[in-house]
Amino acid sequence: MALSPSALQSQLETAWLVPPGGSYPEDAQASGDRFASAVASWFSLAQANGIPCGTATVRQSQLASLLAISFSTGAAASAGQALADALVLYITGQLFGPGVAAPPTGGAAAASAFSSAFSNLELPSAARAQLLASACQALALTTLVTFPPPTPPAPIT
Repeated sequence: MALSPSALQSQLETAWLVPPGGSYPEDAQASGDRFASAVASWFSLAQANGIPCGTATVRQSQLASLLAISFSTGAAASAGQALADALVLYITGQLFGPGVAAPPTGGAAAASAFSSAFSNLELPSAARAQLLASACQALALTTLVTFPPPTPPAPIT
């Protein structure tokens, strides 16, 4: 199944962004947990060569810890860069059967989009979630997964 940015957008809106009158997470770790949960459930649908990602949910806690650092920086530009770095580390090394994900090459563009989402305080939640989800999708699309070469058959003796 192909990753859908609209699915991630919906998950971010409902699980991470605070609706009007809703309550904010108590700290950066709780915010990181919410964001990581949305991303991990979305990335668990990723496939390479028709093989699903087997480590997306297993690495969710790693992502949550990295995101807590990102969300505690207090400045939009540094939070955007830290979020991009956290997602690049999360995606790098994901396993698709015997295939391994290389670092996404779209980290700089994602950092810019994340910074923009954090710096525009007037941005509606739906637009913010769409911007974040599109940047996550770009990271996924700029990730190559390498598979080991097939083993040649043994000679008949």
